[in-house]
Amino acid sequence: MDVVITEDTLWLVTLWIADFIETLPTEINAIWRKKLTGASVLFLINRYIFLLYLIFEMFTNLSDNQKNKECDVNFNILNVLQILAIATTNVLFALRVYAIYNKNRIILGTCSVFIISRLVIDILVQITSQGSSSAGTQFQSFSACVINVPDSNVYSQVEFVIPFITLGYDIYIFGLTMRKTIDLGFKMKRQGQTSVAHVIVQDVVLLTAIIDAILARVSLHVSIHHNQQHMFIANLIDNNISSPFFTLLPNMLISRLMLNLRTFPTPGTGDTLTTSQRAQC
Repeated sequence: MDVVITEDTLWLVTLWIADFIETLPTEINAIWRKKLTGASVLFLINRYIFLLYLIFEMFTNLSDNQKNKECDVNFNILNVLQILAIATTNVLFALRVYAIYNKNRIILGTCSVFIISRLVIDILVQITSQGSSSAGTQFQSFSACVINVPDSNVYSQVEFVIPFITLGYDIYIFGLTMRKTIDLGFKMKRQGQTSVAHVIVQDVVLLTAIIDAILARVSLHVSIHHNQQHMFIANLIDNNISSPFFTLLPNMLISRLMLNLRTFPTPGTGDTLTTSQRAQC
């Protein structure tokens, strides 16, 4: 089974790069001009690995007359970059809730289970697929490479798990964030002062949008998974439309959250996050 790599993700790349350019001045002031912490380094790794991934993906998709070996090498490089970007994004979310809950190890351990599970599944997906040239296929006119899946049953079963792990992790992060938002809101009201709660509220709104979108993706998987006749369509949609979306949106979200928390005013009477907590974020 072949799944085409199309140019449909171009608008997503444009969206991310526009956001990158918009937030670059904030990044320079909040990250580069301050002492680098472990979280800051991880943030930079995540941000620039994803930028490299998008650039390389555009180059791969728009190149012509690629041979099977070239497509497979490009496919493997893209997969490695994507896996690293997803893993570091998830780790940054974990560090964030770990920090706002005063370094709760249970929370960190639970997040680790989700992160490791997703990492293992992503690696399995890469192992069960390979890149090949689109020459001689019906996709040759608009894509240089396709994803070749030798065993579609194994690939589909492994790939089927991804949205459920993603949904579970995002709901967990959402619940913890919502709880902290409510707590900070009550503290702010009692003190009659401003706090970092409004920054976390932005997080909750965006996480809600992501969860709603993932629920739609899960519904698509469930409705099509047991119908082998439509399995090709499901994988086509997932690999070309939904997968880039669910990789890109959380990456944009964590970048903005990190920068927002870094640029929040220095801790005072109304700021309920300590300096050490913000450094972890």
